[in-house]
Amino acid sequence: MAAFYKIITFHNAPIVSEENHGELGNLIPGEHERTVLCSPVVAITIPSMPSHVFLVGATHPVPLRVPLSDLSGHIVPLRFEHHSEQSQLAFLHPVLDQYLSAIIPEEPSGYARIEGNRRSVAGWELFRLEPLAANEITQRLELLAERLDHLFARGITVNTLLETIRAETIFGTPELLDAALPFLSTLNLEKIATLLQQDKALCETLVRQMPEDPWAAEGIPLLMHWISQRDTHGKITPASRYECPQNQTVLGVTGLHKDIASFAHACVHAMRRKVTPTRGPAILACVRNEGIYLLEWIAYHRAIGIEWFFLYSNDNDDQSDDILRTLSEQGIITWVNNPIKPGKAAQHKAYGHALSIVPDILDFSWVQVLDGDEFIALDPQRFSNLQDYLLWTETHPVDAISLNWRFVASEPLPEGEETLFRDPLTMRNSRFVRHDVIGDAGSRLVKSMFRPAQVIQSHAHYPVASYRYSTTMCLSDGTPHTWQSPPTGEAASAQFADHIIFEKIGIYHYFYKSPEEWMWKSSRNRGDNPAKQGLDFRNFVDGWIGNFMSQISDDMRSGEDQWMAARRAPFLSELEKLKNLPGMMQVLQNIYTTYRERSALIRNRLQAENIRARHSENNRIFFDLRALLEIRYDRFSRGFERDSKAGCGRQHNEAAWPELHARRNAIRLI
Repeated sequence: MAAFYKIITFHNAPIVSEENHGELGNLIPGEHERTVLCSPVVAITIPSMPSHVFLVGATHPVPLRVPLSDLSGHIVPLRFEHHSEQSQLAFLHPVLDQYLSAIIPEEPSGYARIEGNRRSVAGWELFRLEPLAANEITQRLELLAERLDHLFARGITVNTLLETIRAETIFGTPELLDAALPFLSTLNLEKIATLLQQDKALCETLVRQMPEDPWAAEGIPLLMHWISQRDTHGKITPASRYECPQNQTVLGVTGLHKDIASFAHACVHAMRRKVTPTRGPAILACVRNEGIYLLEWIAYHRAIGIEWFFLYSNDNDDQSDDILRTLSEQGIITWVNNPIKPGKAAQHKAYGHALSIVPDILDFSWVQVLDGDEFIALDPQRFSNLQDYLLWTETHPVDAISLNWRFVASEPLPEGEETLFRDPLTMRNSRFVRHDVIGDAGSRLVKSMFRPAQVIQSHAHYPVASYRYSTTMCLSDGTPHTWQSPPTGEAASAQFADHIIFEKIGIYHYFYKSPEEWMWKSSRNRGDNPAKQGLDFRNFVDGWIGNFMSQISDDMRSGEDQWMAARRAPFLSELEKLKNLPGMMQVLQNIYTTYRERSALIRNRLQAENIRARHSENNRIFFDLRALLEIRYDRFSRGFERDSKAGCGRQHNEAAWPELHARRNAIRLI
């Protein structure tokens, strides 16, 4: 007979699922339950597996992932061993000899994760079972236990899993088949995926039983339809639009640790791995309020050989949706609306959607994850375009290419916003910030280009493959990317190259731009931060402003771009084509108007809230850089008049002038 329990850790804290990261943890009851978003977890025992428990969400299916382990899904099976005379248990991976360990919860959260990589048992590896009260055992839990017992009594084979799907015994318990994943070989998983792809009725039966699973409800049907269309018509144009629903937050949690979220997720990934691309390189990016730069960014990358763009956006308030709409209607990009729940981040949700749901991206041999201020730069003496570089790289096995980047220094806008609207960013800024100014860790970060069928997720700097598969990663010169020597104070991670390589190709990071643009950038919500509407002044702190100030003088720069300058003619030609698309010039004028209005609002808010005064003496000068520019060029009255029109108060400018006079020779902007 099945039984139902809470699992209590050595620290007298029940095991829970932490919702923001989908990880297994333990949470001290009481006040902490209101500060850490967690879902209760239940352990089920069944007669057919007497030495195992099955962890499930107590009230509804929830993602469960054991950190430092390959265990994940909406059901996690564990072996157990009895220890001591106090009814204490140790839990192990169902296949490997690795024990779970409960990290001690600490204040103020009262929460800590459960880790799954211990080789021996001590205090933290001991747990106890506490039976659920009768009123806590729901019909769902009883049905799930009954179906688990039936499934495991028959054995985990390809045939029993297919029979379970055909019998439609997943309805009401969509997490059922997740319990089989740790016992299923990769070969048998791929057999099931192939059979689902070949048997339309079987596939539809599976999909019908998992309406809340995005990989079943969308991933598999979209892939099947796309493959059918491509087989029928040959090369097909990627879709112009997709929607990544707001409630699919699981896409932003899953895969970041090589984890698989569900049986359907495992199946669709196995299907996607078999797709052979017919096209060249593409870009995957999140673009929020990038309207000023978007056409330049797309035009440049088209000029060097990027064939398509998968662009995700959410809550744009700079009119850039109109650019994205026009480009998608003209067959230049795939635009994906990616609404975000309050407090959730956009970036990983977008990458998870693109790399496990969207089928069109599989038609591209390589995908580069970029931000809107990052540009791929190629040595024109070595490669005429990006395809030439990739052909050179593909002479040896590689699934992901890690490109180092260089930070491009800020430059002033001599004519203010008119310069910004008229001159492309890549022609205004061309000098590099010294590596030692950026720091070893920042300079050794990479951006990655990878084969999209081989991965399930991506961080901003590197892709992630499922734990079932390995990927070959190399640096831009073709040598292995092993990340064995991280920067001082940093953990070993694929986001860091062991050494900087910038000989044939790399990323130019236009991080600083100009003082005005830095102010604009600093007031926007970042894609990897929790979503926040309106102006966001969280970045106006000493560390962030000091970052900008650290690179403004000449002795902080070293070297100048030669690679992009040599490609200026094809870039400008492509930019002109995009500007001449129907309605595009009016769209750009609307974006410029919005930029002016928002910039004035930002300046007024900064002054009204006296944010300048909150900063250290060295960093306060940032808020006067525009006025300092006018002093440098001896245009005091003209600068004051322009700043007044832009919304800066007379009192602030007059008060700032004496200080700026005193400092104008100490700080050089160009």
